[in-house]
Amino acid sequence: MHFTTTLATFVLLGSSAISGVEAKCFTSGITWPGGLNVFVADVERECRRGAFTGTFRPGEVKYKCIQYGSGTKMEYSITNKNTRDSFDLQDEHCIGGLSDEIRGCSRGGSSEKSGWVFT
Repeated sequence: MHFTTTLATFVLLGSSAISGVEAKCFTSGITWPGGLNVFVADVERECRRGAFTGTFRPGEVKYKCIQYGSGTKMEYSITNKNTRDSFDLQDEHCIGGLSDEIRGCSRGGSSEKSGWVFT
């Protein structure tokens, strides 16, 4: 069995208002296996369960690896890029930031939005 890793890192920076997007899609690695709706639903579930939400200390990264069949795993992270202040990431901003990477990049990607990074 071949083990493949897709890294989908998502960073969102700043306050609760999300603006100023800078995105980059990954150019190597596998493409999203199966339907994108499955991965978007997984991200929504993890955001609502608190895997990525709540207060982030300055520079804090929250990470989640989700294992799929056939030796495939998806890795997601969100980073507070602010070096001085803690911020609270709301569920909807978490879902929106990570979902944008899934829908917008066939191999995942990274985007910076108002002081947060989604990868």
